[in-house]
Amino acid sequence: MPTLQSRLLAAFLPLLFCVSAAGAQQPVFVEPLIQVPTQETERVIGSLRARATSIIAAREEGVLLELGVREADRVKAGDVLARQDTRRLQASRLQMVADKAMAKATLLERVADLEDAELDLEALLSASKSGAVSERELRAARTRVSVGKALREAATQSIASYDAGIALTDIHIADAVVRAPFDAYVTARHSEVGQWTKPGDSLVTLVSTGALEAWLELPERLIGRYDLGAEQVALRAEASGANMSGALPRSIPMVNERSRTFYLVLDVTAQAVATHSLQPGMSISGTVPLGKQEPQLLVSKNGVLRRGTSSLVVIVGEDGLAQHVPVRVLFAKGEQFAIEPVDADALRAGQLIVVEGNERLFPGTPVEAVRRDQAAQQG
Repeated sequence: MPTLQSRLLAAFLPLLFCVSAAGAQQPVFVEPLIQVPTQETERVIGSLRARATSIIAAREEGVLLELGVREADRVKAGDVLARQDTRRLQASRLQMVADKAMAKATLLERVADLEDAELDLEALLSASKSGAVSERELRAARTRVSVGKALREAATQSIASYDAGIALTDIHIADAVVRAPFDAYVTARHSEVGQWTKPGDSLVTLVSTGALEAWLELPERLIGRYDLGAEQVALRAEASGANMSGALPRSIPMVNERSRTFYLVLDVTAQAVATHSLQPGMSISGTVPLGKQEPQLLVSKNGVLRRGTSSLVVIVGEDGLAQHVPVRVLFAKGEQFAIEPVDADALRAGQLIVVEGNERLFPGTPVEAVRRDQAAQQG
């Protein structure tokens, strides 16, 4: 039975019988086949997004007294964006403070009444030892003490209720001053001064500044192949050509039904954003690592001959004759291909691969091998 290598050579070289191995030497450039730990990568595209985009809404009901920012303004976390009218809230708070003062006076009265009732009960208990007090009088005295304790507790809880009401009103008053939740710039205003606003009404839209996120679209065929253990992913801003890296890769486990892609999200530091003038919405590409890093045979792309769906490389044997070896191209790595021979033992690191002039060679052709790196040094 013919071997797989012989069948492939027959398909590639139908004119093999016309060539003599004893012909003149053919000058060719060669490079040594190398084997190094390599990881497959794939270039994908995506876009930059802000870490936070928020439509800031009113929390209270009232007239908008101040809206101190406009589109393109930059704000810091805690800066005042808007103020609402709080006169009604302030008046309600004053009313509760006054009611609390009355409740405190009532509590003092209840405490005094309870102390008086407890003294009366003690006196009656002492008198009852001599039989001078009836059981009915004792029962009535005990009831007055129990009622006094209940009234004292009610007055205490009334004060607590007013305290809670005042605290809640203070929250409402504070919420009437709308502040930026993070460092951002204003992209839109949705209200104007003098407008009556209710809780939930939009005031401004903020987009965070500083660090960004790179959202890369990966084809669904890469699900399960991406190396989530990679700490960094090489990124490139398409508009400026600036190179940077993205960190903390994480994937969103959902495939878009239309594009058949899923997102890989990476962090882009604030320093990279400032250095390269990056903005949300800019297009970006990334070189994502696939699989694991393993030793691979690498050869210059020019050293691989394509014939339909098959590929081969030409090596220079120890006898100085060209030998054709069928290979499988695993993936591209820069200007090189990672390859593996169809026959497992057909290639090894260090063998000379013809990278220029290989198109005109047939198996057995005598060659004059010139190392490309040595020729460059001599030139």
